Amino acid sequence: MNATLDSNDLDFTHAFDGIAKPPPPLAAASEAQRKEVTAVAVKLQQAGYCINIVRPATKSAPLAPGVKRSILCIDDDVPLAQILARKLTLDGYAARTASDRRTILAELQKLPPPDLILLDVGLPEISGFDLLHKLRQHPRLGSIPVIMLTGHVSPEDVLRGMTSGADGYVSKPFQFDALAVAIKTVLGMQ
Repeated sequence: MNATLDSNDLDFTHAFDGIAKPPPPLAAASEAQRKEVTAVAVKLQQAGYCINIVRPATKSAPLAPGVKRSILCIDDDVPLAQILARKLTLDGYAARTASDRRTILAELQKLPPPDLILLDVGLPEISGFDLLHKLRQHPRLGSIPVIMLTGHVSPEDVLRGMTSGADGYVSKPFQFDALAVAIKTVLGMQ
């Protein structure tokens, strides 16, 4: 199977034509998933943010001197993505940003792939959930950890992110300290 990425791999305009819509996430959820999502929703309401690590990574190996872990920030709010990238750079990461189909494809084609993706839901040509679904199906990109970083925090949204393969879920507005903990946990740095 070809592991390169071309514009058809993430065709945002027609990727889901003719595909039946799945049932609403909560309707198809198990009782355990409903309870977990309800607990997350309560935390989101109380604190304004919640970190929900779905698949913590194994302890990550130390990097060679001068090598930084890379994080791709995918968000349609360009100023926010740039601020986030600056903060991540100050924290010792190699941060990149993407905000639309063209820049997302360009960043995902770069080698090596990012060590982590921060993914918003509200993108201009595809929802972040659908992009996550396509990433999880890709042979080269499918194992990249993804943290949903979004204002979409209804129980249905959280469940959709968790069941789509997100490794974490952080709501906007967020605190940098909370996001830093989520990133380190998902990357296995704690």
